[in-house]
Amino acid sequence: MTEFAPVPDFARGPEIPESGYLVTELGGGAYGVTSGLDNTMFLVTKKGVVVVDAPLDLGEKLLVGIEEVTPKPITHLIYSHAHADHIGSAHFLARDGLKIVSHELTAQFIKEAKDDRRPLPNETFKGKKSELNVDGERIILEYTGDWHQAGNLFIHLPEQKILTAIDSFTVKNAPFFRLLFSAHVPAYFDAMDQMLDYDFETVVSGHMSLFGTPEDVQTNREYIRDLRAAAAEALRTVDLGEAAAGVPDDNRQARLKVWMDAVVARATELMPASWDKRLGGHDIFLADNLNAVAWSVFID
Repeated sequence: MTEFAPVPDFARGPEIPESGYLVTELGGGAYGVTSGLDNTMFLVTKKGVVVVDAPLDLGEKLLVGIEEVTPKPITHLIYSHAHADHIGSAHFLARDGLKIVSHELTAQFIKEAKDDRRPLPNETFKGKKSELNVDGERIILEYTGDWHQAGNLFIHLPEQKILTAIDSFTVKNAPFFRLLFSAHVPAYFDAMDQMLDYDFETVVSGHMSLFGTPEDVQTNREYIRDLRAAAAEALRTVDLGEAAAGVPDDNRQARLKVWMDAVVARATELMPASWDKRLGGHDIFLADNLNAVAWSVFID
């Protein structure tokens, strides 16, 4: 069995009650809710509730958590993107009159998936930006690039100073495998800069039980820059011919595999040891993340 470094205390987050969910007040009528594996947020307005996503792991517990805070009806459901782990419980929220909002690309993915758990959006927008005004509350939706999946949104609540950027990074932990399956690695790097252009105090990033700060985004940006620097140096110094010397010349796929494994191994050695104490889970997905970044440095 593979052994992993223990999760440091600062990266653990709060304990999840036996109910299976935890609601945290974020300020200005906004609340975060988490199952420990997934997290999201909702905003209570004068007349109702706006929910961002309906994570699969929360299921009907999301509704219970909202009902603990307010008896008001859910009027809006915003899809951050189309992945089922974040909106696979949306059918529990569906009712007549519910406005389901997304980018048009997200709507197309959901239509193609034919998944009854993910009701089709009934309000979509094209291009880069849309703004909702719900009972006087401003909610800005921006599509800045395919940093996770085409159609993925930054959802900004300027008055509450909250930025919801689902699957952008993991607060106080290293990114999940392959930078959370980034659709385009350079766009993932750009997203860290874009996030810091917003005026926010709290970031909701979609996974685990912690909600973050701009400093957490800065730490993730520093980490992925170290990934890129280590990968670039390993690509410069690990020779394909030497790394794949024991593989027949005509088995080109195997030669590439062995070479990239050697690149990742070298890059792992080059990563600053300080990350073991700065982020939880640094060891868990390090090779996966370096593989994604190294291929990107090589071909992008």
